[in-house]
Amino acid sequence: ERTRSETGPYLAKALATLNDHPLVGEARSVGLLGAVEIVADKATGARFGGKEGTAGPIVRDHCIANGLMVRGIRDSIVMCPPLTISLGQIDELVGKIHLALDAAEPKLREG
Repeated sequence: ERTRSETGPYLAKALATLNDHPLVGEARSVGLLGAVEIVADKATGARFGGKEGTAGPIVRDHCIANGLMVRGIRDSIVMCPPLTISLGQIDELVGKIHLALDAAEPKLREG
């Protein structure tokens, strides 16, 4: 019940704040399953040319370095936090993803 009424919707709103990041094509969730799509060009949804399929693992590695376990799948990261996650922990999760995106951007954009 708490997941449906409180933490799931809170995760959706928190992840949606990542949509303003220059690397994020779309951040989405259902319940406590979340995904962040990583793109080179927000307007067109274009991927990172010769690096297609590698953006997710690059961002994932930065998340893990910051203490957040996510999966990197092609050009996305996905997460499934525990049902017992607090709202503060959701804020921390999204903050760590934002830091990881910032840290990964130079490597993804290098020629």
